[in-house]
Amino acid sequence: MTSYLSPGVYTKETDFSFYVKQISTSACGMIGIAEKGPVNEPTLVTSWEQFTKKFGSYIQDGYLAYAARAFFDNGGQVLYVSRVVHYTNPADRAMLTAKPATVILKNRKIGESALDTLKISAANEGKWGEGISVLIEDGTANPAEEFNISVSMKGEVVEVFSNLSMDESKSNHVEVVINGRSEYIIADDLSPTANTSDDRPAAGTFSLSAGSNGTFGMTDADYIGDSSQHTGIYAFDMVEDLNILCVPGITTDGVIAGGIGYAEGRKDLLFIADTPIMLTPQEAVEFRVGKGTYTHAAFNSSYGALYYPWIEVSDPLTGSTKLIPPTGEVAGCIARSDEKTEVWYAPAGIDRGKLLGALSLAYNAGRAERDALYSAGVNVIASFLDTGINIWGQKTLQGQASATDRINVRRLMMYIEKAVTKSSRFVVFEPHNAKTWRSLVRTIDPFLMGIKNGGGLYDYRIQCDEETNTAEMIDRNQLVLRIFAKPTKTAEFIELNFILVATGADFKEMEA
Repeated sequence: MTSYLSPGVYTKETDFSFYVKQISTSACGMIGIAEKGPVNEPTLVTSWEQFTKKFGSYIQDGYLAYAARAFFDNGGQVLYVSRVVHYTNPADRAMLTAKPATVILKNRKIGESALDTLKISAANEGKWGEGISVLIEDGTANPAEEFNISVSMKGEVVEVFSNLSMDESKSNHVEVVINGRSEYIIADDLSPTANTSDDRPAAGTFSLSAGSNGTFGMTDADYIGDSSQHTGIYAFDMVEDLNILCVPGITTDGVIAGGIGYAEGRKDLLFIADTPIMLTPQEAVEFRVGKGTYTHAAFNSSYGALYYPWIEVSDPLTGSTKLIPPTGEVAGCIARSDEKTEVWYAPAGIDRGKLLGALSLAYNAGRAERDALYSAGVNVIASFLDTGINIWGQKTLQGQASATDRINVRRLMMYIEKAVTKSSRFVVFEPHNAKTWRSLVRTIDPFLMGIKNGGGLYDYRIQCDEETNTAEMIDRNQLVLRIFAKPTKTAEFIELNFILVATGADFKEMEA
């Protein structure tokens, strides 16, 4: 209780305005082989132009660029990309087989006296760096001691760094000016002497060489990665606001099981997977359950979803058509659905599930085949004459029938759980009493009411009282709140009954 020591007017303020903050619902993470870019470092890109600037364009070795383009074309806006390469030891980040293109420049001493003075490397690993060349010229401000570097990519000048010094004590030292600023190169000072004018690299044009993509011998372990090293899938440990994850075109059971396991561990994202290319519907069902020619365990999780078949698109790399995995398009449709409606709406159907940019399908399943696929938990992408190519299913890979065997419910629950968890931190270390309980309920209730009013819940109830917080729980310093929710289901099976009646019949009697 506050004590007042002298007469006067005292004000107090009590804040009951805590609320549950809105969080992202459709930020997507993609893993794959890229032409260039940082390795095992999820990088945010918000457009196809940003993707190509960071990770290059389409390559024959992988589907990452195709999936990223499909994501943006279908309405996606927030994409975290992580490039992977082959590791000789996935538990050691230093054991990657990819190498950056480099060139070592000699200093300005004559003949055999010339020594290595400056190493120029591509900004990251890959053969892409072999397209880089550097032009060394005398500086303009102090030509006797400084030098310029012009960086060209495939013959076109892309960067110029002027009046550089080999003196480490100066602000224009070559490493200080270039490293972290250049999008193409990294500089390493190798000068053997103490900052003489001869330490400057010799003038001329020099090309980088010996870059390696590091994609030969790729295994499941390179995509799954190592949790202690934050590689592969685990590179996304550092990205908190992630909602969807995929490894486009990598359809081994090991990678899919690894992605599902990662999603289950986080409990805040959905892992979407592709079936292998060119499967028949029966083979796709067998892949889902691990039967026939497949010997893996059936995929079983509400945090995963499987899509079939692959889609055909126009390939800018060859000028012809190409089959690509559907997960990039699916992730974009999910983002577009969230933008147009809410996270609890099914990302499927003739509107929210329409694929943009798809020309045709690797296999156009008929009605009976769609029935078999959907019954097995495989989400079909179907082509209709009047509506085009659409996602025609929204099941998770959960084997047991329940509310979370549908994607809209799973994503709704992830959204609620994550938002409420984040916004409940204010009660940590608060007194464990009825006042704190009421404060927590006041915070959560408007959020859930908003979802109910928006059609995401049929009803809900919050309980945080003496029943959930017994004396034993209080003695353990544990505050328990229960949220009972009735999530809204989707109308997937529409039954239309046409009833013929006699001319003189009364419709009201028929309805009864």
